[in-house]
Amino acid sequence: MAKVLLALASGQQSEKELITSFINDGVQYIIFDGESTGSMGLPIILVGKDNYGKVVGITDAEEWKLAKNCLKKIISGEQVEYAYVPSQLNADDIYYRQLTLPIASFDLLKNSYVAPEAPNSSQVTASDNTPIFEPIQPEDIINSVSSQTGVGETPIFNEPATNAAPVTSEQINNNSVSIPGFEAFTPEYNNNQSNLNSNTIDNPSVDTNSTNAALNNNQNNYEELKREFMASAEKLFDDLYKKFNHID
Repeated sequence: MAKVLLALASGQQSEKELITSFINDGVQYIIFDGESTGSMGLPIILVGKDNYGKVVGITDAEEWKLAKNCLKKIISGEQVEYAYVPSQLNADDIYYRQLTLPIASFDLLKNSYVAPEAPNSSQVTASDNTPIFEPIQPEDIINSVSSQTGVGETPIFNEPATNAAPVTSEQINNNSVSIPGFEAFTPEYNNNQSNLNSNTIDNPSVDTNSTNAALNNNQNNYEELKREFMASAEKLFDDLYKKFNHID
């Protein structure tokens, strides 16, 4: 298989053997030989993708599932769209995700790859996502602008009316200035205070006699509880004194 020289972002170079490359949903995936084996002696492949001429790793979990499903299709014999890979590429330092395959699947993946011919400079490959624009001539810009905005024509503005009568201070004070297209608005004031009086909140009445009686009752209860507490505390103190001094 062909060798691909990768120029890593760190400045180092790495040469890897190309296993296969295919296109899925407009994205070109590139698979290299990891040149190592897993814990059970199975070969490891390195799966990356092309990003504007640079090999990068697959970080999205859903995209990783899609890439593995495409590899399963190739191993099972289904047809996929293979892609051309140049002999030199730029790459991130971590440009791959590792995947362990059975030896038979590894051989099928490598042997089924049919490398397309190198595209001409006039052709656009799936990995070349650079948009192509036709050159725009200066006369095209002038004609386009002229057809849309009427370049060269003098814009027409309506002159403001000059025969309007001047506004006097008396009209301003009487709110009698009229503006065309607007209806005059005169605020109305209601001098009737009945609505205000009807919305007045009456002060709540308080029964002072019942309030004072309740306060006196609470005071009496407090004094009674205080006397009972002092008597209990005095008795408890006497009992403790007799106990610790062995007094019967």
